Amino acid sequence: MAALMTSLVLAGSAAAAESLKISAATVDGVAGNRITLNVTAEKVAGSEGGQFILTFDQSLVKPVLIEPGDLVLSAESNLHMANLDYAPGELIFMWVTANADTNDSGVICRVTFDLLKAGTTKIGFKNLIVVAETGDPASSVTGQIKVGSAATGDETEPDLSLEMESEEDDSEAEEENPAEEVVIGEDDEEGETNDINEQTDINPILVAIPIIVIIALGVIYYLMNKSGNKWQKK
Repeated sequence: MAALMTSLVLAGSAAAAESLKISAATVDGVAGNRITLNVTAEKVAGSEGGQFILTFDQSLVKPVLIEPGDLVLSAESNLHMANLDYAPGELIFMWVTANADTNDSGVICRVTFDLLKAGTTKIGFKNLIVVAETGDPASSVTGQIKVGSAATGDETEPDLSLEMESEEDDSEAEEENPAEEVVIGEDDEEGETNDINEQTDINPILVAIPIIVIIALGVIYYLMNKSGNKWQKK
């Protein structure tokens, strides 16, 4: 009895391990760039098509393109359709392989995303259906997109040796070509002295006239006062 139960459990585990599985990849990128994420399938030989809704954080990534993969394109009479704007944070992909001639595994589709800002979003599945002969439901494996910030890139340190070499070159150039001293010749000195004298010399007559006028007025005032006093005495 115990052996029978063990065999049934092992058979069930093997069946579960061999069931249909749809997986989203895990990829990294930098904000401002684009990445392509693959959605793959396993154990889908003989299936006739399927559909799924892919979920993501629309504030971090934006789907801009979806293309069928080799699993769909390699089958005869294949049909496929998609809607990138199915709902906020969701896109839908559907495919049909009516002749049930799909490979056992491969890429169902490739989705290209614009990376909007730094963060991490899970890539999940909703309403997953795969039409297969066994009729077993398909399982899904969640993917992930990790968006890094462009500002977190490695910053290279400045090469100080170049600056030191430049300073040394400048100092050597100064030693080889010292600044020329300005030598003032005797003619220049005399010329400058004459210019200064021409600018500062003032005609002595112009200076003496106001002095003479002031003295004359003083004398006249004195004489008038003195003569007035004489008249008052008389």
